[in-house]
Amino acid sequence: MEVEFILKKFDKEFGNKFKTESKILEEASKAPYLVSPILSSKGKRALGVLVAEDEEDIFKAVKICDQYRIPLVARGAGTSTIGQVLPIKEVVVLDINKIDKEIELDNNWVKVSPGVKVKNTLDFLRKRGKELRVYPSSFYISTIGGYIAGGDVGIGSFQYGYHFDNNGIRELKVIGSTGKYVIRGDETLGIAQAAGTNGIITEAEVSVVDYEDWKDQIIPLNSVGEVVSTLSRLKEYRDKIRRITIEDVDTLSLVSRNRINDIGKWNLIVSSTRSFGQEVNLRFLDELAFAAIYVTMSKLTGFKDYFYEVRLLSLDSFNNVVSQIKRALNSKVLIHGDVMTLNNDIIVYTVFISEKSNFDIIDLIMRKEGIPFEIHSIEVNDRVDSSYRLELMKKYKRILDPHDIFNPGKLRL
Repeated sequence: MEVEFILKKFDKEFGNKFKTESKILEEASKAPYLVSPILSSKGKRALGVLVAEDEEDIFKAVKICDQYRIPLVARGAGTSTIGQVLPIKEVVVLDINKIDKEIELDNNWVKVSPGVKVKNTLDFLRKRGKELRVYPSSFYISTIGGYIAGGDVGIGSFQYGYHFDNNGIRELKVIGSTGKYVIRGDETLGIAQAAGTNGIITEAEVSVVDYEDWKDQIIPLNSVGEVVSTLSRLKEYRDKIRRITIEDVDTLSLVSRNRINDIGKWNLIVSSTRSFGQEVNLRFLDELAFAAIYVTMSKLTGFKDYFYEVRLLSLDSFNNVVSQIKRALNSKVLIHGDVMTLNNDIIVYTVFISEKSNFDIIDLIMRKEGIPFEIHSIEVNDRVDSSYRLELMKKYKRILDPHDIFNPGKLRL
């Protein structure tokens, strides 16, 4: 299909809602959080951007794209770190930020339209003594729809693990190329974290919990072994701990910039209603959580060829791998960990940041320990570690998008 024909078709249908200005296309063709050079190199320039104003605009756009087999990528704030909304084909980008902002609380569930920012949802809930169970570190710019479509972890994952695996979504309303659908319960796992490959979310009901006044505390430690043994003890208090991050001295010193006096060789930062360590004012803590660390450190390190990789490590693997990597590279590698609970086990979402050339050493140690997990993949298949969830995603891809127009290239059937 000729590009010119596609542009004329959208321009005729949507008028000035359809944007083709160079600056707008450039912004739509990247993601503000995407700092991986491997993924960035795979991006393609968008054909145009449709700024949808209501559900009818979405429905019309999907129908046109399906009829002419035009790839379509929906985006909220575009806070993608692993390529979820990065176009890898020439696409029309659907911007949902102007759709009506609706938030409604129903006991332990909040009903939200997809373009509502996570921060605004949190503000709404906290005025009512509630908050989201789990939310992304990019909460101040990301949207609810984008988080559901592209994420599943974040602040609160030590308590609740993968948010949506644990009854985190009650209902999703979705527009597919074959119609409009209401998907409930466990079936929503076929949409959540599928990188927008399975239709456009138009409404979501997600779980909330009572808000508590968490205090940020630092526990300075001397070794990786002490980190692991302390985490093993903290598991007993999981319901009282909102989040835990692990920072080596180099990482925490860079981010804190003299805002903490007592920094150990290793540090656990614990947000809890209980007292575990020295209480500190860590308003910058969100600069460290999950995906935010990639962006924060890309701006602060002196690495000329900045690079990072991520592994999900058990406590034993974290101890073995990190000890060896630190012995080999010392301060030439920065290490950050977000501590999660998955299937009742403590897992560390471990980020290694260094010069790209040092990753030959890091990967060699990983392979020796039998740990092949690689985050630098554009495909959903390589990131979803539950076969049940992956099969649900494939099921709904076939139902909602038989012609593969939604974010194509990200989910293999």
